[in-house]
Amino acid sequence: MNKKISKILAAILATTMALSMSSCKKETNNSSDSSDSTSGTSEVTTSTEETTESSSETTTEAPTETTAPVVSDFDTDAADTYIGGIYFNGVALISEERQVVWETACGDADYENQVPNTMDTVFEFGSITKQFTAVAIMQLVEKGELSTDDTLDKYIPEYSHASEVTIHQLLNMTSGIPDYLYTGTLGFSMNDFSSINPTQLGSFEDLVRDAATTPITADFLISSISEFPLNFEPGTKYEYSNTNYYFLGIIIERLSGMPYDEYIRKNILEPLDLNELYPDIDHLTSKGRTSLLGGYIEFDFPSQDASISYAAGVMTGTAKGLLEWEYCVMDHKLLSEESWEKIFDGGDFGYGYGWSIGDGYVEHSGMTLGYNTNVRLDIENEKVIIVLSNCQMLVSMGDHLMSSDISDSLWQI
Repeated sequence: MNKKISKILAAILATTMALSMSSCKKETNNSSDSSDSTSGTSEVTTSTEETTESSSETTTEAPTETTAPVVSDFDTDAADTYIGGIYFNGVALISEERQVVWETACGDADYENQVPNTMDTVFEFGSITKQFTAVAIMQLVEKGELSTDDTLDKYIPEYSHASEVTIHQLLNMTSGIPDYLYTGTLGFSMNDFSSINPTQLGSFEDLVRDAATTPITADFLISSISEFPLNFEPGTKYEYSNTNYYFLGIIIERLSGMPYDEYIRKNILEPLDLNELYPDIDHLTSKGRTSLLGGYIEFDFPSQDASISYAAGVMTGTAKGLLEWEYCVMDHKLLSEESWEKIFDGGDFGYGYGWSIGDGYVEHSGMTLGYNTNVRLDIENEKVIIVLSNCQMLVSMGDHLMSSDISDSLWQI
């Protein structure tokens, strides 16, 4: 057991610090935007207005235009049963044809004070952020500020392998640039802690807390990554690396002359009137928990500094806010059709620009310290699944499941 614990504790240092309950069972806190909720179910119901007539007087009113409710085949009872049978701390929703047909809020947003999650809770999104970063880059492409065929030396010349890597290869994860989570850039590496044992848990927790709350700079990251060779010849393989999108964030800042968060607000969120999404951690109304070995080991770490997540994973917001963004994605807002085609072109390796390209759907998962998330879209049929959890697992174990696995199960209901 000690060896198994050691491996998982080592893995957290390489995978949780960015991106990429007290062992309580699931509690369901049901809510639905502005519609009525019935205790004991998370299904969104549509009430039918009853018409009454007075025997002495009939009042005629002008008809009110309403949106017809979606006739959905989604089995809300099955979804309730599924969620009730696993440990889930967070929120989830299913939207079909632009209407939410099922949603649920479970467990606590604040574990210590037992403040429940609701559909208004603000979560960290992790690598779902990459959708926003990719759109920002394509906006700059359309403005003539850069080309996806440009090599990195035009924008980050101080990076040691800048002349070998294109913007396109950053976007679709074929650059070969090592992931800064695995290089020791943040003050640790997976190999450094391969011999950790349960007696070292206290020092382990202190180390992660210190690393999570220590800001890093772009110059520091570039200098650190420059010390490492490329993992392969750019364009020949696919390898997910958060460094790719960190570099894209640096490019956005250098070309626009504004900080990444300001660019996202002014050029994406404000034009689309997305008021429940934030490129920062300042609006969080939840606290994360890291759960290992199916809940046998748990840590309540602080949110990692925004400079660590940055353009690879800093976005936060509500499930409904994220849903509104995904509607904009489905409508191909902000960009030309040509740009959106590039975003959803999975190429030889099944990864577009900020999206994993599946069979009949696109999706992306996210992970930050204490959070794991997933969003999946069937654009043609206008179906969206969003799962946001403020309990982070590294792998699914027992009834403690990753958000991507929960999405996959809900997708098949």
